[in-house]
Amino acid sequence: MISVQEAKDLVVKNTFSGKEETKLLTLSLGYVLSQNIKAPFDLPSFDNSAMDGYAFRFQDFQDKKQIKIIGESSAGKSFTKKIKSNECVRIFTGAEMPAGADTVVMQEKVSVENNLLTINDLPITLGLNVRKRGSQILKGELAMKKSSLISPAAIGFLSSFGIKKIKVYSKPRVSIIVTGNELEVAGNKLSRGKIYESNSSCLNAGLEKSGISKSKIYRVKDDEKKISQFFSKALSESNFILLTGGISVGDYDFVGKVLQQLKVKTIFYKVKQRPGKPFYFGVKNKKAIFALPGNPASVLSCFYQYVLPAIKKFQGMQDLFLPAVQLPLAKPIKKLSTLGFFLKAKTDFKTVQALEGQFSHIMKSFADANCMIYVPEGIDQLDAGATVEVHLLL
Repeated sequence: MISVQEAKDLVVKNTFSGKEETKLLTLSLGYVLSQNIKAPFDLPSFDNSAMDGYAFRFQDFQDKKQIKIIGESSAGKSFTKKIKSNECVRIFTGAEMPAGADTVVMQEKVSVENNLLTINDLPITLGLNVRKRGSQILKGELAMKKSSLISPAAIGFLSSFGIKKIKVYSKPRVSIIVTGNELEVAGNKLSRGKIYESNSSCLNAGLEKSGISKSKIYRVKDDEKKISQFFSKALSESNFILLTGGISVGDYDFVGKVLQQLKVKTIFYKVKQRPGKPFYFGVKNKKAIFALPGNPASVLSCFYQYVLPAIKKFQGMQDLFLPAVQLPLAKPIKKLSTLGFFLKAKTDFKTVQALEGQFSHIMKSFADANCMIYVPEGIDQLDAGATVEVHLLL
């Protein structure tokens, strides 16, 4: 049995990055860049107005002159002549600044009579309301670096360069195999001793939140031959295989036997933690295999701490683990084991409090939680006010 940190290190060391592929920029949301992108030209590519108003020479305002309006510059239709002393141009937001002009005054701050502009008395500075060429980024500068996540804003930014396609890391194919004789599908009537299966829904939702929207779900009874068949199928079509249940050593726990028979290389089995101590990680043919305990809180805890970082690595991300902060406890914690604990918790970002219901079968507290408190092995008690490591689930 290994420590939590050892398990995390082994997961990162023994999982793989996805291949590079080319995507249309408009279809790249949620992917991760596999290369640096440099600005192909200055942005903005010309000086332009940040306001509807009038473009003029700042010196003319300093001279307190009325300024003659000689034309108009609108978005996509520039004023092509150079303005001279005591001349200005009506201008609109985004329109190119006419040659010779260096300042824009808002239309609400002026008066116009007989085609002459009077700028009312207010503070005006040289270059006011002008977006200078290259003020956002200069040609050749790094626009987005490798391993950046493509967000809606990133798509908008790169589109402003006319970029149509980008190179990204591929997303993994994931199979979820849920085992258990006691499990029933939602919508069916429960018979005695049965429970509704929820682990696949939970894992699938976690994957969707991580940008993996097409995972395959298989449900199988506690039958060694059938588990082997479904696992072999998943191994042929997926980069990640997540199994739930059947990984302990009971009479109906066949997952470990199947993995051994199919010559999956075991990286580790069992971690010094609660929930999720009987947690397995192995690899075969550059595929990652995670066998999670059957209890739902164990499943989700192991997903957040180990599976999700491996998936992020495959996608080319750099920040693999849940964001962590140090916060004081609102109430004391006392645990009955020296194992490391992942406690479902709630934080207001000033303090943090462990919730009631920490057993591995309880999901209500997980549904209420927005974070997890990690209490390392060897610590049995923490007083209120003690600083703890908090993993954010937001």
